Amino acid sequence: EAYARTVLTRTYLAERRRRLRDMLAHSRPDPRSAPDHTDLRVTLISALAELPPRARAMVVLRYWEDQSVESVAELLKCSESTVKSQCSRSLTKLRAQLGEAHIYSTGS
Repeated sequence: EAYARTVLTRTYLAERRRRLRDMLAHSRPDPRSAPDHTDLRVTLISALAELPPRARAMVVLRYWEDQSVESVAELLKCSESTVKSQCSRSLTKLRAQLGEAHIYSTGS
């Protein structure tokens, strides 16, 4: 009886997981339907080009690639505090260069 109960329970749970996985797979949004923000992208890339190469690499790795401070420091062979300070200074330069953020936002 215990063996049968275990088999039925595991079969039931496996079926639920399969249904959930199928439901999630079919409910994902189509990646091609994402809005195209080429003007914003060109503006951002040109502003990033104004930064020194090492600072640009830190900003891109940290915020565009969404890497942690630790991983950026390891990749660029520097300390974590260097990554933090360079990113802070670079973001300040970018904000000054780009002006008000609401001008470049595509939202409301």
